[in-house]
Amino acid sequence: MQSLEGLVCPKCHEPLRTTEVGRELRCVRDGSRYPLIDGIPSFVMTGGDAVTLPGCALSLVIPALNEAANLERILPVLAKALSALGPTHEIIVVDGGSTDGTQEIVRNHGARLLSQKLPGFGGAYRAGFEQARGEYVLTLDADGSHDPAFVGDLWAARLKGDVVIASRYVPGGAADMPGWRRLLSRVLNITFRRGLSLPVDDLSSGFRLYRATVLRELKLAASDFDVLEEILIRALAAGYRVVEVPFRYRARVAGRSHARLFKFAVSYLRTFVSMWRLRNSIASADYDARAYDSIIPLQRYWQRRRYATISRLATGFTRVLDVGCGSSRILSAVPGMIGLDIQLHKLRYARRYRNPLVHGSIFELPFTDAAFDCVICSEVIEHIPAQEKPFDELTRVLKTGGRLILGTPDYDRWRWRALEGLYGRLSPGGYADEHITHYGR
Repeated sequence: MQSLEGLVCPKCHEPLRTTEVGRELRCVRDGSRYPLIDGIPSFVMTGGDAVTLPGCALSLVIPALNEAANLERILPVLAKALSALGPTHEIIVVDGGSTDGTQEIVRNHGARLLSQKLPGFGGAYRAGFEQARGEYVLTLDADGSHDPAFVGDLWAARLKGDVVIASRYVPGGAADMPGWRRLLSRVLNITFRRGLSLPVDDLSSGFRLYRATVLRELKLAASDFDVLEEILIRALAAGYRVVEVPFRYRARVAGRSHARLFKFAVSYLRTFVSMWRLRNSIASADYDARAYDSIIPLQRYWQRRRYATISRLATGFTRVLDVGCGSSRILSAVPGMIGLDIQLHKLRYARRYRNPLVHGSIFELPFTDAAFDCVICSEVIEHIPAQEKPFDELTRVLKTGGRLILGTPDYDRWRWRALEGLYGRLSPGGYADEHITHYGR
């Protein structure tokens, strides 16, 4: 957590102290607890329960269907690599109904065996994720295409992102596969990456390391191999950081692939459509940031004009607070500006600006009186009921003679009402339907 001068309990405005564990803040007056979530102090929901500690450091989840020969090779190598690596761990093999003795091989090598209940590759993943006890979860294929020795490279990169991908398509990566499979894989990845504006080159790699908290938050629907894309896109939409490390993919050692081309195509098309809706809705963490470069001229013009106006008005002040910052680039306009928002996933994304961030509400700002020279509240008040409390809070934390930058649509102007109606049609996943309070001059 970055240092935040003037941070107090939002209920009584008394000081806070960090607990010995370092995972929460406590009010010195009444002991109210406020968790640190992804390094961000959260005042929206107070922590009532003790932090649940993981059962081990790392869980490996391996889906398998008739992979006895391959598992006989990779499980001993995995065990050796993990022992050398050092973290406490468990190996989970999710069996999809094998008839080749896969179950016996798994038991002989001391791995946990789970019987898959839900169908498909996605069903195997969900079964493994539900049972994984590790702080981190690593997935790899059972066919030998993912080198067990590379687990150490993924583990070494765990602090760089919330999801780490062993990537075939970043510089230094490679894929040993037939030409038609390589072409199909590249077309698939380019379609998803460009069609959904994703900052990832290899979305279909199943060799990954996740923070377990990421997986617990995601509500997955895909049942086939498209679950790989769904996981990444939902993680990005939740504001999590995804990093790629170069990796060389090898052809499977034995057996045959279980992918079926027609079923494969239908499932990917279905997932692309549903993820397109997510990526272009306000539910996506980077919605505000991407609006700056939107292909919709009206949205792009509005966001750039808003950025320029607020940046100009906020320049020159030492202590600046942006209430309802979202993931907007405005945070990067003034060095040291503090961003506050009620939506945690927007703040997760905003971590890239390297500004201090707070998960809080405009109704109870967790700052001392007169803490800021300048307070920004742009495009917020139209989203909440008309009350005096938010305005009282904004002026309370503002120094006498300071600057309050308050922005909201002017509903007295027919042009705004017309533009908002047009925007609502062009971008049905946008903010227009959330404007519940209309202000005018």
